[in-house]
Amino acid sequence: MDKKKLRNDIILVLSLLVIAVVSLVVVNVNANRTNLIASISVQNNVVEKVDLSRNEEKDFYIKGLKGEVHVHTKDGAIAIIESNCPHQDCVKMGYVKESNHPIICAYNAVYIVIDGQSNYDVEIG
Repeated sequence: MDKKKLRNDIILVLSLLVIAVVSLVVVNVNANRTNLIASISVQNNVVEKVDLSRNEEKDFYIKGLKGEVHVHTKDGAIAIIESNCPHQDCVKMGYVKESNHPIICAYNAVYIVIDGQSNYDVEIG
């Protein structure tokens, strides 16, 4: 085998590997760019939307079915920190930042769900 051809083949393979690694890094970085939006609903009506990706510390007082619910956001997470419900299960959940963990206060009919919305307008299909 010719040394020049072998050298060119090695350069080609290494170039393709570098392109593949850079592409994977770019895709993973862009995949993590989402806005986490928490929707707070009372009796299936959205009363407040909160952008958790801003990492702001805020307090919300939501009028539930049987009383007021104190909702707090910090560090990109949301929690019910005070409620008049008897069992306090919603308060015990603590801070949530994943979309697959809704916070429910059944006593007050308050429901908090987190949705991830991409920063990019991409349509599929």
